Amino acid sequence: MSKSYGRDRERTSVLRFLSEPGGLLAIDGPPCAGKTLLLHEAVEAARDLGYAVVLVPGERLATSADLCRALEQDAATRPLIAVDHAHRDPTALLALLPRLRGRPVTALLALTGAVAGPEVRCALAERGDVLTLGPVDDAVAERLVRALLGAAPDPALTALVATAGGNPRLIADLVLGLREEDLLEVRAGVARLRGDRPREDQPGEDQPREGWLREDRPREDRPREDRLREDRPREDRPREDRPREDRLPRRVLDLVGGRVEALPSDAARLVRAAAVVGRSFLLRDVAAVVGEDTAALLPAADRAVSSGLVVCADERWEFDSDLVRRAVLGSTPPPVLHALRHATPVPRADRADRNDRADRADRWTPVADEDRGADAVHGVRALAAGGRLGAAIALARDSLGRRPGPAAAAELHVVLAGILLADGRPSDAAAELEHVVVMPDAPEPLRRLASAGRLLALYFSTGSRAGAHALSVLTARDREASDADVVMAATVHSCLEWRAGNLAESLYWGRQSTRWELDRPTAWWQSQSAVSFALKLSALGEFADAERLVRGDGPDEDDAVTSGAPAARAIARARVLTQAGRLDQARAAARKGLLTARDRGLRLLVPLASTVLATVALHRGEVVAAAEHVRRYRADLVAGEAVLHSGQYDWVELLLTHAQGGPGPAVERARERVADPDATRRMLVEEPGAAAWLVRLALAADDVELARAAVAAARELAAANPGIATVSVAAAHARAVLDRDVEELLVVAGRHHHPWAKANANEDLAALLAEAGHEGRAAAHTALALRIFERMGAEGEAARLRRGAGPALGGGADWQRLSEPERDIARLVGAGLTNRQVAKQLYLSPHTVNYHLRGIFRKLGISSRVELARLAHEQETSKA
Repeated sequence: MSKSYGRDRERTSVLRFLSEPGGLLAIDGPPCAGKTLLLHEAVEAARDLGYAVVLVPGERLATSADLCRALEQDAATRPLIAVDHAHRDPTALLALLPRLRGRPVTALLALTGAVAGPEVRCALAERGDVLTLGPVDDAVAERLVRALLGAAPDPALTALVATAGGNPRLIADLVLGLREEDLLEVRAGVARLRGDRPREDQPGEDQPREGWLREDRPREDRPREDRLREDRPREDRPREDRPREDRLPRRVLDLVGGRVEALPSDAARLVRAAAVVGRSFLLRDVAAVVGEDTAALLPAADRAVSSGLVVCADERWEFDSDLVRRAVLGSTPPPVLHALRHATPVPRADRADRNDRADRADRWTPVADEDRGADAVHGVRALAAGGRLGAAIALARDSLGRRPGPAAAAELHVVLAGILLADGRPSDAAAELEHVVVMPDAPEPLRRLASAGRLLALYFSTGSRAGAHALSVLTARDREASDADVVMAATVHSCLEWRAGNLAESLYWGRQSTRWELDRPTAWWQSQSAVSFALKLSALGEFADAERLVRGDGPDEDDAVTSGAPAARAIARARVLTQAGRLDQARAAARKGLLTARDRGLRLLVPLASTVLATVALHRGEVVAAAEHVRRYRADLVAGEAVLHSGQYDWVELLLTHAQGGPGPAVERARERVADPDATRRMLVEEPGAAAWLVRLALAADDVELARAAVAAARELAAANPGIATVSVAAAHARAVLDRDVEELLVVAGRHHHPWAKANANEDLAALLAEAGHEGRAAAHTALALRIFERMGAEGEAARLRRGAGPALGGGADWQRLSEPERDIARLVGAGLTNRQVAKQLYLSPHTVNYHLRGIFRKLGISSRVELARLAHEQETSKA
């Protein structure tokens, strides 16, 4: 089957055009309509017919020397100029058309006429033929599904396919994605969505039961978290929590999400907000969601129309198809989506009062104290939920200056403090909360919430000075465990004990803080209890329990900083995934958390997300990307926006210094860190492989004193925590590297829980065995370390190991094992192109390029793009 799915008639027209040389044919269609694939197939057909083809991307129309040479060729060579994305340079295209007149040149163009403009469209119609790619009809769509699946679609699948609006590329990616993710089943020649059981069937042992038994238990008998998850709009739920029949495949989300991400930020924001409003929308409704004037959105709207994602129909705008809208929603991070859904300044129910209340979040006028306070709280929350923290802070302070009633004033102080904390200003947040704690008429639940927030803000701003206050709350006799300040006191005490190296005490209070139920009201910063305990469990290798704490939603809802808790959980989960050796998932989670934090103004969370991305980049060998992440979070730290205490900052900078400059500069930085006992302890607790890495680094630089200091710090930590296996194994690993103890390293390599530390232990063991002449055993441990790195996705670590091991690993590069398409991909990747750029060059999807790239790595016995670049260069050099 042709890859230009559903375009048989159009393909026939193109082949008919090519049957005789000369002339111009323009293939005009919206983005993702299949025009590039059709052009590519036409080029292949033209070569088979003897044409001398010159393929030029639209952005090079004005500079292509090959195009100029083709224009000078005679008829005998049958020159054909093919231009893909010709709309990218309308001026150059208009200049080319007159040059084609009277020359024996055939021209074939693929473009989006709506982007190129009316002048280009008129010129093409006058000088040649235009083949317009419109939506395919239902019959063609059904034939396409049959061809892809080898089965007829049932009514539910047909209805889903119809939401693609007749776009063959979307239909193909939808169907293929459903099949790849096992969301389809084929029985008796009929393809149906899993979960859509025919009525006459009864579920048997071989049938999937998900989706049919979901409601067997009464709602009131199901866990509270399940009820909350079910109450959320489906498109607000994480993808894995949605019913199978309601999920869009990753192919579709990547295709549409990639188009959204390619837009300028203002246009992308408009498209996401419009998706929240509906399939069809008025621009003023989108303006209300994003908090902008309608006129200010017009340039962004024009760019959105040019992308083909939305179209303008008279006064209204609408998405190209319902599937596109759903994919925009599905590819938007849930916290951002949730914030957009709650970002309108005033609920619709309040619009009966038509005076100034339509935008009272921005223009507030004095009324009675009670109403004024309620309106102010509502406005502050609405602005904060929309990511406009500066405006929210200004409104809150202005409203407090107007002396609202005590209940409203207390609530304003608490909401304002949560915003200030999200903005990275814990001292200011503590001052606001102090007002509530000492306010005589403040409601008791708000007072306790304020006491909890003040304690956390003091911890962030002063560190250990919050310890005495936390202990005083925990030892009070008349307190309930569900009180907000008791839970936060346990959290802060746990964090301080962790920093002091008292791990058992820290774990006890951390576990208690996550077991206790939270009283209402709640705030986003109460997620610190689950987040901080999850990071502690991850440092100890208890990855499943750690991820469970930070996956999904928690009880810490906040109507103002709506994205705070979800973003904090996403970033913490990214750290857990990094330590668990799941780097691809870690990077995705960190990017999602970072996007939310930056988009919603949560500056407190940004640096920690950047450290995760830097760590992943270093393990993958992407030193330049890691350096950029470090540069950004350093700027945040200098600006005082990062107060989350972590040993990760020091650790990542050590790794980066070594990657950039080798052992010499890294040893200098390591000496500075080890000279600070508190900083060293934090680093060794949070990164179990750090002690052995420091010893290895010191020995490489002949700094035995530094190596001994690292071992002493690790052993001191282990001695203070005799029941914590992770720190004792880390200390034994560091001592074994220093003492060159093969037997101890063998024990340590089997006891490490953290994949990166385990791989390093096997690598250390292999080095000692090789020096002792045990080549076979050394090769076995090297291969084990390599497999661990490969499973992690640590391409940089694997490449380093291969370089050091040389031929001992076996399985060298065998270029001839690659197929011709794989060689094409390998050459382009080796030349430095990204997967998306390769996909554009070869007219494939990025998903297909990524699939082939994994096969290439496997066949060549490599694990990084750097190694592939070297092998590709060697092949080109040998040919020359």
